[in-house]
Amino acid sequence: LKKIKTIMKNYFAYGSNMSARRFRQRLGWSPSRIPAILKDYMLCFNKQSNDGGKANIQNFSGSEVEGILYFVKENDLLTLDIFEGVKENQYKRCEIEVEDLFGNPIAAIAYIALDTGPESRPTNEYLNYLLEGEHLLSMEYVLKLEAIATI
Repeated sequence: LKKIKTIMKNYFAYGSNMSARRFRQRLGWSPSRIPAILKDYMLCFNKQSNDGGKANIQNFSGSEVEGILYFVKENDLLTLDIFEGVKENQYKRCEIEVEDLFGNPIAAIAYIALDTGPESRPTNEYLNYLLEGEHLLSMEYVLKLEAIATI
């Protein structure tokens, strides 16, 4: 019996995929996950949609985005491509470098929005997906998320 080696990928979630529940619904399983920090980026809600702003990240020196690093299979990224609207040019897959809580650099994939415009308020429901990752985020970051105005 030949063993097939599964290539694992690191996926950095900073938006609604920080919700383990939502992520499990999308992939059909629960990958292991750890807290991670993306330096010199900021979280914004400038991804356009017909139901409020969606999360995006933009270069911003000195700023940090906290998120969740999932260890996923290669074909999970193909599933995520569908949810993130890669074919429709909603988000694109980008290679980034995050740090774990010990400051170790880790190469990862993140989705960055292409369909951007002015900053828009997210819906309360959408923001709650981000807050579902709170046990892997710093208290300071959670308070920052909780302070975001919603529609």
